[in-house]
Parts: sequence; structure tokens; C-alpha cells
Amino acid sequence: MPRSNRPKRKKGDEVPELNLDVIRAGIKKTEFKNGVEYVVQTTTGSRADDDKVWKCPHCNQNIAKGTAHTVAWDAHRDVSTRRHFHNPCWKSFQGKLL
Repeated sequence: MPRSNRPKRKKGDEVPELNLDVIRAGIKKTEFKNGVEYVVQTTTGSRADDDKVWKCPHCNQNIAKGTAHTVAWDAHRDVSTRRHFHNPCWKSFQGKLL
């Protein structure tokens, strides 16, 4: 019989609670587009101010609060290059962030 590598839990052991805020915030990762290294993170946009609206640099349409989207910035410059993209727009984006 194959060996199970699962940790053994005793009855009554508490399972740690998931922190959904961390999960929703997304995980930072690095992507390369046209030879430029970007730091990329997905977000739900739900924690923004009520009047906060971003403009996607790829399609020039607004991204309203609560809309899931991608935040990207040049890894070798500071966070001031950060831009907010619709998820499909980021996938097709091949330009450089100004």
C-alpha cells in the first residue's frame, strides 16, 4: 500500500483560519514583456476609496472600484510607474510603461 504524506491530525485540532484579505490581494510575481521586467499583482480593487477610478493605459477605459484588475510596474524603476490594467488588457499589453 502506498505511503500517505499527509500530516496526521488528531480529533479536536483546530484548522488555522484562512486570511481572505491576503488571498484576494494577489501574489506579486515578475513577468517579462518586450524585454522589460515588470512586477505584477492582481487585485479586487475593493479596498479603494469610493471615488477612486483608474484608467487602463491599454484601452483607455475606466476601471471602477470593485473591479478585479492587474497592477503592474517596472521592476527597475520605482513604484511611480505603477499602472492599473484590465486583466485581458494586461495579457495583450506589449508596450512600455511611461
